[in-house]
Amino acid sequence: MLTIGFIGSGNMACALGGGLALPGSAAGPTRLVATDVEPGARARFEKETGGATFGSARDVLHEADVVVLAVKPQVLPAVLADLAPLVEERHLFVSIAAGASLDALERGLGGKARVVRAMPNTPALVREGMTVLVAGHAVRPGDVDLAERVFRAAGDVAVVDDESLLDPVTALSGSGPGFLFAYAEAMLRAGEKAGLPPDLALRLLQKTLLGSAILWRESGEPVEKLRANVTSPGGTTQAGLEALAAGGFARAIGDAVDAATRRSRELSGGAAKKS
Repeated sequence: MLTIGFIGSGNMACALGGGLALPGSAAGPTRLVATDVEPGARARFEKETGGATFGSARDVLHEADVVVLAVKPQVLPAVLADLAPLVEERHLFVSIAAGASLDALERGLGGKARVVRAMPNTPALVREGMTVLVAGHAVRPGDVDLAERVFRAAGDVAVVDDESLLDPVTALSGSGPGFLFAYAEAMLRAGEKAGLPPDLALRLLQKTLLGSAILWRESGEPVEKLRANVTSPGGTTQAGLEALAAGGFARAIGDAVDAATRRSRELSGGAAKKS
């Protein structure tokens, strides 16, 4: 049975672990182990995944075949230094730490570790996430497939060969939920200003966003056609879209994605290169 270990047992570790523990998981039967500096986080992981937790990373590496690095980026260098002497040939490391390049991960783990870098997003918490993977230099045949099956426990997965794509991926997918929530905040305020009771505005908007996303996915239609389908000439939607255009809506979205992409590059030190 495959043993998957988590260094850090916070929200994303619990989301992945909870999905992996479900019957029929794409990863097959798995045993889950984890560690975290916070006892409360370890207790939550045990409760939500049925896995075992340990007080040290050494114990996790002793047990695990796949090691998910799920710590905050600012503590990652120290964690890698602690793990490097414990790396064995059988270990596959998967990092979800934002901004940590493959080169940095591989160097931090001693130079020979098998590493896959992953960029998931927060909808993974409800198993509707999107994760993009890119492989390091020392991976073996089947390693990326294994990582893909692990992350399918929390949603959809894509694999890319060019690590530099993870910067716009971070902007569009990683930061995207934040942009959508900011849009929702503005819509709620606008609905209330128009006279809707707050509880009704909330119900209307949540269902509208969810239903629209499902319609887009299930219809198979281009988003431009769906937008045109709901835009009657001279109607309310056209009036609203014209106001958005006059306010620079598309330009603002483009600026947000550009800014997030640049910041992702800065956090990784501009180190991401084509494989």
